[in-house]
Amino acid sequence: MKRELQPATKLTVALGGDERHAHQPLYQAVLAVLHETGIKGATLTRGVLSYGQRRRIHTLLNEVMMENLPLIIEAVDERELVEAAAERIAELLGSHGLVQLQPTLIVRRAPAVEERSTS
Repeated sequence: MKRELQPATKLTVALGGDERHAHQPLYQAVLAVLHETGIKGATLTRGVLSYGQRRRIHTLLNEVMMENLPLIIEAVDERELVEAAAERIAELLGSHGLVQLQPTLIVRRAPAVEERSTS
């Protein structure tokens, strides 16, 4: 089966797990923006250790420091969709997170020659 590489853009959003927006977890608001923007899929991952600008370590290993463990949301889609979502998410986060965009390539199954020609 033949594969094709296609250009795409990867969005990574890093935020604290206890951050809130309008009385709901901030990660839910971020995922709602991705869904509303038409992004085909997203993954939320909870970290086990992190530190940020204030250099305070957050970890599962120390119960006293368990709060605000990092959350990473990743999505890959067409550049225009991802850029539109990233702009809305950056406004939503304000100074409470990081939004990163990276050009990438995705591997897709290429249709067989007979599947391509549908006359």
